[in-house]
Amino acid sequence: MVKKSFLCWFVVTVLLLTLGGREAVYGASSKEADFYKGKVVECIVPYRTGGGYDNWVRAISLFFKKYTGATLVIKNTPGAGGLVGTNKLYTADPNGLTIGILNGPGLMQAQLTEISGVKFDLPKFTWLGRLTSEQKIICVGSKSKYKTIEAMKQSTKLVKFGAPGLGSSMFMEAALVAEAMGIKIDIITGYETSEEVDLAAIRGELDAATGSFSSKIDMVKNGDMVLVGQFGNVKEAELANVPNLGNLLGISSESKQLMELLVALGESGRPMAAPPGANPERINFLQEALKKIIGDPEFIQIAKKQSMDVIYMSPEELLKVIERGVNLSPSLKNRFKEILAKYQPKK
Repeated sequence: MVKKSFLCWFVVTVLLLTLGGREAVYGASSKEADFYKGKVVECIVPYRTGGGYDNWVRAISLFFKKYTGATLVIKNTPGAGGLVGTNKLYTADPNGLTIGILNGPGLMQAQLTEISGVKFDLPKFTWLGRLTSEQKIICVGSKSKYKTIEAMKQSTKLVKFGAPGLGSSMFMEAALVAEAMGIKIDIITGYETSEEVDLAAIRGELDAATGSFSSKIDMVKNGDMVLVGQFGNVKEAELANVPNLGNLLGISSESKQLMELLVALGESGRPMAAPPGANPERINFLQEALKKIIGDPEFIQIAKKQSMDVIYMSPEELLKVIERGVNLSPSLKNRFKEILAKYQPKK
């Protein structure tokens, strides 16, 4: 039902790298290489094991020593839709020995709406680079009565979407899609992970769920879920016949603006970062190492097996995207906050 465990690929690849007798290929004369040799670097994943963010970091960990000389230890820190782990990374010692993977769109939403629990300022993170920016899709369970966006629009009942929390990207996506498309929805929160949301939709407890292409495509292929829409600018062959909500004819100018905002926020994708104020030389070393890791042919092979598309963005470009995302015009920011507030639980 759910995507194959990453464990098999992890074990097989570790054996291959070990048996191959590979040595780390970092610059022996580099002061930073000398610093990292034999060290342990902690990588914070703000979600439980087994999800998409976790899979990315576990793949990177297989090659981390090769390009840095250090061992990458993964620290899963779930809670509050990713806010707990993000806050922990933001306040960590900026000594270059703590990094993390973040949910760019979800965190921009959290900061823009000033929800409780945000203890960070995104532009102040020390950015290492973006791993990917995925096409987003809307799916329903195979038994759902809503097989198209039009069917959702025509429903006289509230269409139930799910999200792990108010600060999650799934919450933001559901709210903006509903407003842009004119769908009357109810967003059910409280799920621990996006995988739990998907399972609830498959069981029929929810009507629909948003999410990334890689996290849901296997469930679509095995018949557990049905694609009803997509949004974003990433071309995927499997989505050729799925309507792109931003390109639908007849939608209003405001609807188009909301979809464009959703796509723009999604540009940040899945970035990696270090705490603010980290040592510049060490960060430069880690930035270069990350770029080499995700460009390694063996890493790319593993990523393809896991339906993870490498769409790299440099730290400099990523910072510009983050700054644009959290510095909206006052009118658009107010409209954004108004929409998300509409779906907050009533006190």
